[in-house]
Amino acid sequence: MGLTIRVNNFDSFDIGYMGFMAFRYNLAIAVNERLGELYKKWVYLSLTDDELNEMIKLAGDLMIFFNHSDCEGSFTPSESRKLYIRLKDIKLDYSISTQYHNQGEFNVLERLKQMFYYSWHYRRKIIFS
Repeated sequence: MGLTIRVNNFDSFDIGYMGFMAFRYNLAIAVNERLGELYKKWVYLSLTDDELNEMIKLAGDLMIFFNHSDCEGSFTPSESRKLYIRLKDIKLDYSISTQYHNQGEFNVLERLKQMFYYSWHYRRKIIFS
């Protein structure tokens, strides 16, 4: 079981739930070391109100992504725009290799950036299922 992320008429990929959680954690660290610490605590334990406010401030528009369900839902083109702008200059060496649909190996962040960009410019939702 896992997550399928897709943009109609463009691209899709599959990633396991644990892999997606690990990706979000690594993304949080790539944005800011403290954000990574807070994200990990948020997922596994709980945050104080002050810590949650700090996380929201550090993440900015990325909270849309960190708070999104890992098994269903969608991002609107407007949300995709915000996420693309926030992610476009971030580099993260997080690749997966999957045999689903002969996808092979790819960098998850770079693929998501392409999907967010396409969603924003061509007014298509990104769908999680």
